Amino acid sequence: MQHRPIIGIRGLEERKESLTEDSTGGLTAVGQTLVVRNTKGSNAMRTIGLMTGALALSLFGTGCVATHKYVAKTIAPVEQRVTATEGKNTDQDKQISAQGTHLEEVDKDASRTREKLTEVDGKAVKAGQDAMAADQKAGTAQQSADVAKQAADNAHTFAEQGLNQLGQTVQGMNKFHMLKSETVLFPVNAAKLSADAQDQLTSLSKDVTTQDRYLIEVQGFTDKTGDPVYNETLSEERAQAVARYLANQFDIPVRSISILGSGYARPVGDDKTRDGRKMNRRVEVRVWVPEMQTKTTASAANGQ
Repeated sequence: MQHRPIIGIRGLEERKESLTEDSTGGLTAVGQTLVVRNTKGSNAMRTIGLMTGALALSLFGTGCVATHKYVAKTIAPVEQRVTATEGKNTDQDKQISAQGTHLEEVDKDASRTREKLTEVDGKAVKAGQDAMAADQKAGTAQQSADVAKQAADNAHTFAEQGLNQLGQTVQGMNKFHMLKSETVLFPVNAAKLSADAQDQLTSLSKDVTTQDRYLIEVQGFTDKTGDPVYNETLSEERAQAVARYLANQFDIPVRSISILGSGYARPVGDDKTRDGRKMNRRVEVRVWVPEMQTKTTASAANGQ
């Protein structure tokens, strides 16, 4: 701090104006013009007191002015740096604001992306559900197809078995097996059935009527005595007598009976002897049934 030289009394009145100006820099104004009187006693003391106060005020004002300038010089660079820092802060605030705006845009884009992902995920889930439903339908269809194929295979197998069985049946029905036979004897030059002959035919008819399908062959014969043409006619009359008895007495269909007169064909006895000729005067009755029918009847009889 610098100090000004002390001035004289005469200069006090001249300093009034200076003191008033310094008071605007932070000093208390004196308020009135200092008037110095060259008096004695109290006036002199009063004057000395005023001079002392004026001097003190002058020194105080001088120190404050110097301090104010020092502070101004010291603070000015700081204020400049603060101003520069505030400018940088302003720029940083602008950058942060711009980054915040950019972040908001990024956040919006992320939100839109999440919405799209949610939508895509929903579509994917629905597609998966649809695929699962389609797979279930395909599985059901495959099961139905398998069942249908199995049924078709079974039907095919059954058809083949049926065809095979039918073929066997047809073949079996076309192949006949002789179920029973009877030989009915006749007297010389006669075509009438005896009581014994009727009993034989009655017994045979009982076996015939239990069959579903059958054929009866009736073939007549004679011995060698007599005319061959006559013998053929006689042998046919004997066969007719047997067929007539079976049809009339036991309701055997005529279509199931075939007759033939063979005369002296296929002799079974020696025609030179009486017993031989007796064996040759005959009608052979043979009952034929299909082989399949015979097997079925046999299985039923055995409880199979």
